[in-house]
Amino acid sequence: MDLEQFASSYTTPLGTGALYPPPPYHYRGMEDVFVYYEADPERVRSVLPPRVDAADDIPICIAWTRWVPFSTFGPYHEAFIMIRVVHDETEYLYQPFIFTDNEVPLAAGREIWGFPKKLAVMSRSWAGGATFGEQLAYTVERPRGVPIMTVTMSCDQLADPNSLRKFPVLTTRVIPSADDVARPSIAELVSVQSTATIHSSADGTPQLWTGRASVTMPTVSASDPWHQLTPRRILAGYFGIYDLMLPLGRVVHDYLRDRD
Repeated sequence: MDLEQFASSYTTPLGTGALYPPPPYHYRGMEDVFVYYEADPERVRSVLPPRVDAADDIPICIAWTRWVPFSTFGPYHEAFIMIRVVHDETEYLYQPFIFTDNEVPLAAGREIWGFPKKLAVMSRSWAGGATFGEQLAYTVERPRGVPIMTVTMSCDQLADPNSLRKFPVLTTRVIPSADDVARPSIAELVSVQSTATIHSSADGTPQLWTGRASVTMPTVSASDPWHQLTPRRILAGYFGIYDLMLPLGRVVHDYLRDRD
């Protein structure tokens, strides 16, 4: 491989064996359930990096579950938590935890934006699949048999997309050094602003519903401490069908400069 071929490689493995192409990345027909809730202030502070603070006195979190039937990375499930935060007088949704069940978005998410992805076992069904019912249930296990989070949602009525405030996502991108365990090669806050388009029904109404929802995080896990963000009060639940375009992000703070 000559230098020109090397320079044209976006990620590893180099050349035609690359795990994923350069962005943007496209998603079609995503089915999302996301539940807004209040969480404990002290526990929220424990998962936020320096220079990032909760935007509300009683922190607002979002338990988010996703089924991706098609994307540039292939199909996969995903589950994550968002916290409404402030950094440098700008509001974001900070992501402390995220699971997926596909290695390609896991690698791309960690390497490009710093999404803290791990592999997990996820499933979704209406009323458990054995019978029909009004609730969509989404379960997250890591490892299999250890329940990290369960989200349920009943689509009681149509919702107005304009009622949902939109914020860029904020992540912490940390890449360890190959020769210095005390100082990472990269330590930065990254902002990414995806473009989401909600599907419309045949009558023109947006495919976004609101209704009764629940979020439980029953396992106290040192390896996956989602229980730190256990809901104190559920605020609202939503189900929507979206297309999405995920671009490159933008570095909004470099922690290494704080140490220089």
